[in-house]
Amino acid sequence: MSVDPHGTGSPQGPQYQQPGMAPPPAMPPMPPMPGGALPASPMPGDIHMVRPERPGTLTAAAVFGFITSAFEIIGGLLWILGGSLVGDLEDAYATGTDYGTLIMLLGLASLVVGGVYIWGGATALKCKTPVLYAACGVGLVLNTVAMVLSEGRNGWLSGVLGLVTLILLAVPASRKF
Repeated sequence: MSVDPHGTGSPQGPQYQQPGMAPPPAMPPMPPMPGGALPASPMPGDIHMVRPERPGTLTAAAVFGFITSAFEIIGGLLWILGGSLVGDLEDAYATGTDYGTLIMLLGLASLVVGGVYIWGGATALKCKTPVLYAACGVGLVLNTVAMVLSEGRNGWLSGVLGLVTLILLAVPASRKF
């Protein structure tokens, strides 16, 4: 017999049942597992099937793609608005030029590039980079045209963000993945 903290003894043998109580029901045996028992740990060949983690530079490139898309879309809407205003002024003063239409087409192209930046950022998060590469290339050309047309006043921010995204995609860690 052992002694509990209160100094009384308690039996160590089998547990006794209270008088007048039925014994607890016995548990049924477990059915056999289909296909046998489960392995205790992964097999050596299974360890190499785990995909490595996405590099931070690739994630940063995708985030920069999303940020650049926002600026491209906002810029595209502003270019369309400005082109409409210029077109109205050209019609009012009968200048015979068609710069307003050119500016509106530039804005429409900027909207499309913004959408491709979103698509490219989403695919880059899935470790597929060609769409984001294409968006960066077309965005850089489009922003260079915007800089030339505006005599260096517009297109800098999206151009720099596109260049940073392109550099992040070209880093060896992003290319190898």
